Amino acid sequence: MKIIFFGDSITDAGRNRENDNCAGGMGYGYVRTVAGELLTSEPSKYQILNRGISGDRVVDIYARIKKDVWNEKPDLVSVLIGANDVWHEIQKQNGVDLERYEKIFKMLI
Repeated sequence: MKIIFFGDSITDAGRNRENDNCAGGMGYGYVRTVAGELLTSEPSKYQILNRGISGDRVVDIYARIKKDVWNEKPDLVSVLIGANDVWHEIQKQNGVDLERYEKIFKMLI
């Protein structure tokens, strides 16, 4: 079963982008915790990929969904996104308003 975790820095958590198949490829956050549990119990059953990128907003993950998700043909996808959509607006006036966020997130699903 191939599982892809897709999102922003909370998903990225310092992952190793050059080697998905090592512990560092999972980062130090929740993806590593979930991967550790699944791979400890049934290591040959799961392939887990972390496709989080720090700073991404919903519009950014939408733009890369084909490359990072669809082309991988996963069985399951976990999406965690939204913090940057808010704080990018507060700090940089480059966030994503709620109406647009909802529309794009629904398209992702």
